[in-house]
Amino acid sequence: MRIIAGRYGGRRLAPVPRRGVRPTADPVREALFSILGSSVAGRPFVDLCAGTGAVGLEAFSRGAAPVVLVERSREAFSTIRKNLALLGLEPGGDVRAVRADVGAWLTGPGPSAIGHAAVIYLDPPWAEERRLARWLAELVASPLVGPDSLVIVEHRAGRAPAPPGSWAEAWARRYGDTGLLAMRPAADR
Repeated sequence: MRIIAGRYGGRRLAPVPRRGVRPTADPVREALFSILGSSVAGRPFVDLCAGTGAVGLEAFSRGAAPVVLVERSREAFSTIRKNLALLGLEPGGDVRAVRADVGAWLTGPGPSAIGHAAVIYLDPPWAEERRLARWLAELVASPLVGPDSLVIVEHRAGRAPAPPGSWAEAWARRYGDTGLLAMRPAADR
């Protein structure tokens, strides 16, 4: 795995932990950031179920700040810390790594410290798809989501979640067995 473009473009990342992590493939990340373009530059980016941190670190490389990486797994979180070190980034600077369950983090004080994020990327382990509806509901009530926020869910192709409440689909793409669904909150939020 590597950072594709931006300030750290071409830099290699630490190997994926042996179990429990399904990293977003380089071609999917490249397509994602081709769609997002410069919309992440200078704006907060939150990577939930961050795994190795590759998506959030790609956003940071392309100018997003601050970037928050939230990961529950001890092994994956260790990989995030290795990747921060490989890029020469200090934990707690413009890239913050938080070891926590997504649901607990969303309902705790963490989101209030960030405010509205430009992009919230949610890539749950496919074995935990059942928790996705609850996490999306918690996002609806979260201070992370503002009127121009984009929530992107990476999912198993053919198993896209329904947008919560009055949210609307912004776009959807499929890359092999991986799907991306982007949603926006209702205009009256």
